[in-house]
Amino acid sequence: MTSVTGVVALSVISGVLWGIGPIFSKLGMERGGQPRRATLIVLLVGATVFWALSLARGTVHSLVTQLPIQTISIFAISGVIGTSMAWLLWFRGIKWVGASVSNVLFYTQPLFAALLAALTLGENLTPTTITGVVLIVSGVGLLSLSGSTNLQSRASTALLFPLAAAVFAAVSNVLNRFGFQTSAATPLEAATINLTSALPLVVGHTLMFHTDAITTPSPSDMYFVGSGLANAAAVFTMFTALSNGPVVIVAPLVSTSPLFTTALAYVVLTDVENVTSRTIVSALLTVLGAAITAF
Repeated sequence: MTSVTGVVALSVISGVLWGIGPIFSKLGMERGGQPRRATLIVLLVGATVFWALSLARGTVHSLVTQLPIQTISIFAISGVIGTSMAWLLWFRGIKWVGASVSNVLFYTQPLFAALLAALTLGENLTPTTITGVVLIVSGVGLLSLSGSTNLQSRASTALLFPLAAAVFAAVSNVLNRFGFQTSAATPLEAATINLTSALPLVVGHTLMFHTDAITTPSPSDMYFVGSGLANAAAVFTMFTALSNGPVVIVAPLVSTSPLFTTALAYVVLTDVENVTSRTIVSALLTVLGAAITAF
C-alpha cells in the first residue's frame, strides 16, 4: 500500500504527464496534423504500449482468463465513458461553444468526481478538501477562459456537451477506484482494459464522420506518438494512484495538468500569449488548491 505522500506524488506526476501530451499534439498540429487524427494515434499508442508491457511481463494470460468478468467490465465501462464518450463530447463542445468555454466546463470534473466518490464510495469529503477542489477548478477555469470570451453569449443547451464530458470523466474515476477496491487488478491490467475498450467507439466515430483523419503517415504523426506516450504514462501513474488512494485526492491533483501545459508552452512553443495577471492569479489558485487538497 502506497502512503498518502506516495499517492499525492503519483497524482502530481500524472498531472505533469497529462500536461506534456498537449504540447506534443500542438507541435503536431502546427505541422499540418488534425485533432481527430491526434486522438486516434494517442489512443492507439496507449493501448499498444500497455499490451506490449503486458506481453513483456507475461501478464496477458491472467488479464484475459483470470480477472473476473465483473472487474473487466468495470474498467471497460470506465474506458468507454471516461475516454471515448468524454472526449467525443468535449470535441462537440469545442465545436459549439469554443475551446475556452468547453475547457472551463470540462475541468469542473474533479468537483463532480469528489462528490460522486463521497456519495458512492463513502470517501471523506472534508470542508478543507472541498475548498482545495474549488480553488483548483477556479484556477484551471480562469487559465482556460480567454479574456475575449463571453459566456452569456453561448447557447445554454450547447454547454451541456462539455459539462456532460466532465461528468463522464468523473464517473470514470469513481469506477476505476471501485474496480481497484473490489479486485486484485493491477494498474497495468486496468489501463490495458481501459484504453482498449475506448478504441472501438472512437475509431467507429472517426470512420463514420471524420474519414479525412484517416490518411497516409505524415511528419506530424511522430508528435502525436509523443503525445500518446506521455498520455500512456499519465494513465498508468493515475491508475497507480487510484489503486492506492481516494478519488477526492487523486482527481483534483491530476486535474492541475493545464497549469503544467501552460508553463511548458512558454518554454517550448513560440505562439503563446504573454504572461498576464489572469495567468498569475490562475496559477496561484491552482497551486494553493493543490496544496490544500494534498495536505
